[in-house]
Amino acid sequence: MTDAITEAGDVDDDGDNITQRVAEIEDQGYTIIPDFITPDEVARLRHAFNTEVPITRAFGLGATGRTWRAHNLLAKTRAVDYLFLDARVRTLVEGVIGKYSQINVTTLFNVLPGEKRQILHQDDGLWPIPRPHPHFLCNALIALDDFDLENGATHVVPYSHKWHDREIDQDIETMQVTMRSGTLLMWEGGLWHGGGANPSKDRERMGFFMSHIVTHLRPQEIQLLAVPREIARELPETLQRLLGYHRFGLGVDGRHPLEVLKDGVVINPDAKPASQQRN
Repeated sequence: MTDAITEAGDVDDDGDNITQRVAEIEDQGYTIIPDFITPDEVARLRHAFNTEVPITRAFGLGATGRTWRAHNLLAKTRAVDYLFLDARVRTLVEGVIGKYSQINVTTLFNVLPGEKRQILHQDDGLWPIPRPHPHFLCNALIALDDFDLENGATHVVPYSHKWHDREIDQDIETMQVTMRSGTLLMWEGGLWHGGGANPSKDRERMGFFMSHIVTHLRPQEIQLLAVPREIARELPETLQRLLGYHRFGLGVDGRHPLEVLKDGVVINPDAKPASQQRN
């Protein structure tokens, strides 16, 4: 059986509202924020997806090729940079997984009529970390089309991110998140969820997916390779750090990765052979 979840009230970047949203994610595993982006922003993202961004057909998790996906967006378009830098996004992500985070996945997708329902899954299941564990993955979906029961609104199982003693039950009762274009759905990586089937005759379901992971784990998309250096050099420093050019441990031969990104020097200029160091 599947029930529907409708959108909650409006939210802005007020600290109390952000705190409330983080508390909802902690409690039920997800939060729904309507009107997160404007119709004009939706139109710009839709235009980029339809005209700028190379796409592929998606299979797996029950998809049958009636889904179009464009991964590695930060190498393909500048249309979504600002959303990763959005103060609300940054504060929400920090509230869920902590201060030190990086980009995990960047995806535009479009679910076409005739696509099957995804199987229920946990996004954090790719990392072999025993449960229970601290939150380390935080995902968000922005609806570019209306998501409703006809075109396959996302299925979620509330509170399932807290169920550490059971395997995913594909027959469990779910709730579908119906939301208007511009709405953001954010969830913790352990939540059981899956895209809905699109049995409509002529309605697509387009969305933008952004995923963050803690900096000490390997992301699914290797951003340091995925985004060419000539592109990464031109991005704002905050976005560069989110790609993985942050200082961790020894950096690159003792230098900050941002310095290496700028000059390409991977051997510390102060380093000399031992014979010269003794002189």
